[in-house]
Amino acid sequence: MSTGFVPIPPTGGMAVRSAGDLILRLFKDIYDDRLLKGRTGAGAMAEDELYSMDDLVQTYERVRDHLHTRQLIQRYSINHQDIREVALEGLDLAQVHEVLDLGCAYGFFPERLGGRLAPEAHILGVDLIDTENREVFLERVAALGYRGEFLRAAVPEFVRAMEDESFDLVIASYSLYFFPGAIADIARILHPSGSFLAVTHTEHSLDEIVQLIPGCLEEIGLPRPQETTISRLLQAFSAEEGTGLLRPHFRRVERIMYANALEFPPEAVDDCVAYLEQKRALLFKEVPPHCPHKTRQALSYFEEAVCAYAREHGGVHITKDDAIFRCFDPIMGISSKASPGPSFS
Repeated sequence: MSTGFVPIPPTGGMAVRSAGDLILRLFKDIYDDRLLKGRTGAGAMAEDELYSMDDLVQTYERVRDHLHTRQLIQRYSINHQDIREVALEGLDLAQVHEVLDLGCAYGFFPERLGGRLAPEAHILGVDLIDTENREVFLERVAALGYRGEFLRAAVPEFVRAMEDESFDLVIASYSLYFFPGAIADIARILHPSGSFLAVTHTEHSLDEIVQLIPGCLEEIGLPRPQETTISRLLQAFSAEEGTGLLRPHFRRVERIMYANALEFPPEAVDDCVAYLEQKRALLFKEVPPHCPHKTRQALSYFEEAVCAYAREHGGVHITKDDAIFRCFDPIMGISSKASPGPSFS
């Protein structure tokens, strides 16, 4: 890990902030509706639309479920370092004024920005789901003493519509695998001295659990997939492939590996099942949406398989290795800005 002191200068004061503010003032009312038009899936979604809006709402809508999942991860992780602190180590953000958090949810990453940014910093969170996220995100940013704004929008369309060099710092924490095609525009909307932080999984994250899915599908009469949808999602932007996707758009890319696993002892199998239950829409995408009874059947077999695994192995071990990408010196190349953007008519 690099522990050098890396300064991140500001974008140059009010000129850039005013440009961003102008866009938001002009389009804020229509972003919430028209940047979502024509999409059967979600903005926080892979380019080939692996998951529908309903899938993502089921998984990410309730902040309380998010926080419970987070508590389970903290309780059963073997790596007790805060991955956000690892990502921020050695970065001087004192002159950062404009921050963009893509796929921000309830404000997980900004929680660790307190006291690090310029006093008048502005943090804009963008997420497709705002049922509860908006209020909690804004509360958390305000508690840090910064100005906050939350925008419900599809991330690819949002970054495509933004002006060049609008932000000092862009963050995508456990979200870039939903929209890897936005990387070129992320580089474009960064100030030349700005930085991009991305946190993601390895392709083998959740391997022990993913391997149980095909058998559960067969039990309910569905074909065994050659590759599960959740595996394809994890491959869309992973620790293994991230550098190759980022290097065309940033002159300097640092990768920091974060080795981790969840260890559920036999007496905590219920917690393991609860953790995985929260991800059911992502894990069992192969079940047709018009067959909710099939989903219930699959979950029943899945729970039995997890319990059997725990009995055989004396608990449940789940691989959860992650990676942090820190990107500097964005390259202003060809991006989707040059292609037709969303229609606001």
